[in-house]
Amino acid sequence: MLLFIHYVFLVGATRALPSRMIPRQEPIDLGGLKIEAAQRIIPVVVGGPQDTFVPNTVTAAVGDIIQFQFSNGNHTVTQSAPDAPCQPLQATVPTAIHSGHIPFQDGQTTVGTFNLPVTNADTIFLYCATGPHCQEGQVMVLNPVDDQQIVNYAKGSQGTTSSGDGTTVSGGTVASIPLEAAAFVPAPAKEPPVGAPPAEAPAAEAPPAASPPAAEAPAVTEVLAGTTISMTASAGATITLPLIGDVSVPGTTTVVVTVPAPSASAALAT
Repeated sequence: MLLFIHYVFLVGATRALPSRMIPRQEPIDLGGLKIEAAQRIIPVVVGGPQDTFVPNTVTAAVGDIIQFQFSNGNHTVTQSAPDAPCQPLQATVPTAIHSGHIPFQDGQTTVGTFNLPVTNADTIFLYCATGPHCQEGQVMVLNPVDDQQIVNYAKGSQGTTSSGDGTTVSGGTVASIPLEAAAFVPAPAKEPPVGAPPAEAPAAEAPPAASPPAAEAPAVTEVLAGTTISMTASAGATITLPLIGDVSVPGTTTVVVTVPAPSASAALAT
């Protein structure tokens, strides 16, 4: 009897113990990227009305996923050395982080993402390699050791004159998510100013100036015999030399001359 009671007690105690079996979770879909369940998915907005990372510092644990969501503009997530801001670490470490350029345009219904798995607790310095964005302060620090690191890194980036670009997508995976699932609202589409005057049509070309009318041969009223006349007349003009007073005088005559058009040989001669 005592043995039976002892057996029942052991069975009841065994059934009361909590189960240590943890059911396997289904993979998480990050915009077409299937990953095993992470501890956290931490969104970071890249770009937007201002060229920034929001937030610009993140403290993450191993197993977390940093999901960079690309807002208005064209931006990158590129790793640099702490003492070489705005220059890609890929120049010396081929596996350094680089997302490539991921744009967002007005009217898009999806958002480009770069999903970065956190594999260690190292401090990582990141910047945007597009144009002057890094010099304008588009930088961030992952797992900073103190608040001063982002201040020093941003100050160093503003002291540079140009940015270097990465060459190969590395350190994460490019994907996309629906716009309604993003952590930001896109900036309003740019529209022309209200009441702006329409662009003026280019002025029509002025018609070519009309050529001046051909000069008429001057009228000659009286010419004495033996007189030499020198004048300029247009081609086709008629010159008439009348007699003096319409009186027949010995040694005088009436001459009608039609000025011919210039010949090709004459034109060449001139």
